[in-house]
Amino acid sequence: MLVLCYGITKSGSTLTFELVKGMLENAGHPQVRLPDNVVNSGHRVNYIQPITHRRLDDLCAAIGDRLIAVKTHAALLDPIFHHTEDLQRRGQLQVIASWRDPRDICLSLVDAGKEARASGRREFSLMTDVHVAAYEVSSQIQKFIKWASLKGTLTLEYDIVAFSPENAIDCIESVLGIACDRPKAIRHAFEEAFTQKNKGERNRFRQELNEEDQAALEKRFRIFLQRMYEGDSAQWLAQEREEMLRRRRKRDAKPKKAARNRRRLMA
Repeated sequence: MLVLCYGITKSGSTLTFELVKGMLENAGHPQVRLPDNVVNSGHRVNYIQPITHRRLDDLCAAIGDRLIAVKTHAALLDPIFHHTEDLQRRGQLQVIASWRDPRDICLSLVDAGKEARASGRREFSLMTDVHVAAYEVSSQIQKFIKWASLKGTLTLEYDIVAFSPENAIDCIESVLGIACDRPKAIRHAFEEAFTQKNKGERNRFRQELNEEDQAALEKRFRIFLQRMYEGDSAQWLAQEREEMLRRRRKRDAKPKKAARNRRRLMA
């Protein structure tokens, strides 16, 4: 089974991925490096981006009966939504999608931007303030919603993984059908693995944002915050899935309708 760990950038996605890897490894599922023709070359870990129908199939074929975790930040494109869901339904794939309060993601992106500019790196260098970061986070939230709305996807919030890892392990063990050595898995993720950890604090926005910026970000991310923290997130994601599929059916129907009209005109 391919265990595909998707995460919004700076949402604790690497920490979640490494926790999953550590759990699988000590549960008897070696996390071997996959060939460069199925994962991206040049990465420290098994990483894939972009994701296509063929790449998913190649990954599943290369893994076979093993359980191997692969990380991605890629978008789930409409044409392969059904196929991805099908793989998950058949037990060839398990998606684990990590997320975090978008206000804290913005602050983490700004930190990454400062480090990037200081070291001359291009990645994250444009993240100069929380308002610039908010545009990037808004786009990534839409990616997350698609991954999270797949039937069977496990969503894991940053605070659970970072501060209550035992609870995260409960969820991961349940969906993967494994039992791991918990202290070893936690030690791997929090002490041994490279996780790109920044400040590692929860609710940073409360102390680090002024009132004006707090209000602006709360307004921008209001729907996401309400649905994921205050409402029934599973029901909301199911509704998002149905709406996305409805739009897809409507788009697919347009060429067929146009073809029928052309045939009528030619008759």
